[in-house]
Amino acid sequence: MNESLFTKLVKFIYGINKPFDEFTNKVISEAANKVAFGLIVFLLVSSFTSLIIGNFYDNSNILIGLIFANITAALIALTYMNVVVKRYGLDEYDYGDDAERKRAIKSYFNESIITLVFVIMFLICFNLFLGGDFGFIFFTVYTILYLFTIYLGYRRKFK
Repeated sequence: MNESLFTKLVKFIYGINKPFDEFTNKVISEAANKVAFGLIVFLLVSSFTSLIIGNFYDNSNILIGLIFANITAALIALTYMNVVVKRYGLDEYDYGDDAERKRAIKSYFNESIITLVFVIMFLICFNLFLGGDFGFIFFTVYTILYLFTIYLGYRRKFK
């Protein structure tokens, strides 16, 4: 059965290695439709809001706020898809062979690194939006702690 690009992308990001049956495909497609509709509404509302607010405030501040809001929306969408994947147990199963297990480990690390990049971008935009100075140490400590939790998750899930 040919898989769509979206199905391949979901399987890659969330570390799903088994093929989707009809029910799973329906669940993932329904969740994706909800995410897509929510993002479309969010983009329309944020675009019109930024146009209106742009008349009253500095455009550079609005741009930083818009970037911050877009990253927040992407994190919410990723979290919702992650909840759906975990609710139906799509990321948990017995591995048929060692190659399948290695693919699952690789997918786990890919998902974790993608999440780390989005969270760091979120924190940077949050820092710019507030005009504060979190500093290099904050981002370094956060990254080290997050990488440690990735390792603990790896130990829990694959050892």
